Amino acid sequence: MKNFNIKLKVLSLAVSLCAFTSCDQENDELAIENEVAVIDESDLSSKGTCNPDTFKLIDAISGTDYNSSISTQIDDRSCSYDYVQTKLGTSHNWGRYRLRSSDNTGRLQVRMERSSKRLNFSNNKTLKLTSNVRILNAGFVNNTGNSSSLGNKDGTYIAQVKGKHDRIVGNESADPAIILFIAKPRRHNNGNGSVMRDGNGKIKEFEIYAERVKQRGGSSSGGRELKFVTRVGRNKDFKISITSEFFTKNNIKQQKIIYTINGSTTTFNVPTKNTSGQTTVPLETRIRIGAYRCRGGEADILYRDNLRLQ
Repeated sequence: MKNFNIKLKVLSLAVSLCAFTSCDQENDELAIENEVAVIDESDLSSKGTCNPDTFKLIDAISGTDYNSSISTQIDDRSCSYDYVQTKLGTSHNWGRYRLRSSDNTGRLQVRMERSSKRLNFSNNKTLKLTSNVRILNAGFVNNTGNSSSLGNKDGTYIAQVKGKHDRIVGNESADPAIILFIAKPRRHNNGNGSVMRDGNGKIKEFEIYAERVKQRGGSSSGGRELKFVTRVGRNKDFKISITSEFFTKNNIKQQKIIYTINGSTTTFNVPTKNTSGQTTVPLETRIRIGAYRCRGGEADILYRDNLRLQ
């Protein structure tokens, strides 16, 4: 506790000096970040199950929970880190979701996520999530394929929309994702080269892709496609808005996802057919956020205290 107090004083002094010299919020990742990392190991954190084969929802944090708008509980299947809250040297409060690839030894992918409530199908009903996000790290693997390929092992999902449907067939998931948003370290040579790094050796930028189903229940390259969305800087604020909407057209119940990330907006009409070509009916939807998948290196995703669910 003594060391913690010392670090806290150092952090406070650093913040004061930054304010005095009119430091820009976009440069908050400088020396102060090392002090924040120490504070993040304090008793403000939750404790996960540390078992990537199973999971048990737990209270995300005791005290004021800055990401509670989506849920007060967290699915924490990481072992190296627990969910923490930090200012990260800024004037805002952040929920921090961290993963390490060495945790990924189980049947279920390592993750630290929260899930919204479930919205059952009702015509013209919507579920919308908005927040500011920062990315410090996303998983990366050496000697991997092109960044824009589904076979590429890089990346960490920062959000996903679930969408249950009827007529589940074959190997389709009983609780499928219909669109996932994955952040990948930007690479040289049009996505085929080494990871781009700044003068301090840190990942310089991240590319965000939307991984979308081509049919309900679709998985892998045969059932999903990867669409580039935007590029963001390391430890730089960007806004995210995801809306899952039910509607009826030509007497067919349908679903669409409207997403805006860092100013780039797209509407994705979820396919109505399943993997067997049958017309399906959407039953329910929900949104998950945090960090999911880290096959190499570490992942570090932050959601600000302005996270809202409508």
